[in-house]
Amino acid sequence: MTKHQFARVVEEDQKRPDQQPDWLERLRRNFDAEVHLPADISREFLSAALLWAVDNKVDFGLFHEASEIIIAHFGGDEIYLPSRWSDKRWHTGLEDKEPFDPSD
Repeated sequence: MTKHQFARVVEEDQKRPDQQPDWLERLRRNFDAEVHLPADISREFLSAALLWAVDNKVDFGLFHEASEIIIAHFGGDEIYLPSRWSDKRWHTGLEDKEPFDPSD
């Protein structure tokens, strides 16, 4: 992963509370894909999913909005990130080979 340093102007953070600062939006736009998880997703599942992504060397950014947690990533890394399967539940990995089962 690459470490970036961002300088920001104080006025950029003085936006409405429901808006992200410009520097954060620019950071998020560096990625070309996103996974939008519900904000109430289990912390156990989220932790396991993020560790799975780190273990598989996925470059990602984690963002939080009022009703969702967003994992921004680069295209091609989808197999290492959470997705909704045919059972309408969130899982990590490919549908036929799941590395983490949240019901265990």
